[in-house]
Amino acid sequence: MNKRVYRFFIDYEKEEQWINDMAAQGWHLKKALIGYFIFEQGQPGEYIYRNELILGKSKDYFEFLTSMHIEYVTKNGAWAYYRKKAVEGSFELLSDNHSKLNYLRWVRNMMLVFAGFGIFAGCMNIVQEHTLNKGIGLVDALLVCLLGISILQVCKRVKRLQKEAQLFER
Repeated sequence: MNKRVYRFFIDYEKEEQWINDMAAQGWHLKKALIGYFIFEQGQPGEYIYRNELILGKSKDYFEFLTSMHIEYVTKNGAWAYYRKKAVEGSFELLSDNHSKLNYLRWVRNMMLVFAGFGIFAGCMNIVQEHTLNKGIGLVDALLVCLLGISILQVCKRVKRLQKEAQLFER
C-alpha cells in the first residue's frame, strides 16, 4: 500500500527528520518530488534515512555508500535520499565536524548561486512591460526569499559547528 503526502520543506534537516518519523510509523520513502512524497507501507523503524545535496559527487562516492550498505532511494532535483537498515545502527553521511563544515559551506554557496540567478531573473521579468512577466518576477522574488531563509538556517548551522569545533580544540 502506498501513501502520497504533499508537504513543502524549506529546511532539509527538518525534511530528513520528518521522513525518519514516517519510517518509524512504517511508511518508507519511495519517491520524492518538490513538495510531494510517496511512501510504501512496511515494517515500522526498519530504515534510517538521510538526504544530501549531490551536485559534483563522483561515481566512487556512490560506490563507497553502496559498500557501506547505504541504499540510494530516490533523487529530487539535486538532492538524493538514502536509507540503511536500522538494525545495522545509525549512520551519518558526514562523520566529523570538518567535513560537516565543508559540506554546509558548499551547500550555502550553491544556494547563494541559485539565489543570485533568481534575483537576476526576477529583476529581468519585473522590468518587462507585460503583466505576465511582472507576475513571474514576483514569483521569482518569493522563491528567492524562501531560499534566503534556507541560506540563513545553513549559516546558523555553520556558526554552531564552528563554535563546537573551537570547544573541542581547547
